[in-house]
Amino acid sequence: MLRVWQVSGTAALALAGALVVSGVPDASAQRLSYEQAYARCKQEVVAAYPAGSSDSVGRAARGGACMKQLGYNLKKGAKF
Repeated sequence: MLRVWQVSGTAALALAGALVVSGVPDASAQRLSYEQAYARCKQEVVAAYPAGSSDSVGRAARGGACMKQLGYNLKKGAKF
């Protein structure tokens, strides 16, 4: 049983090393500026809610969720 643990531990360590060596980018290196994130989320909201849509609550919720996912809170008065 101990041998199984050693082999699985070695395999996990090798996989982790391969991910580090392969250059998996970390999240902090890809952080967008607030303006870039806002523009990206605005595009997503416009695609989901076409112009003339009367669902302003849905637009705001979707835009806020997108900004939150990118690591930002909406500024007061931001409209999607």
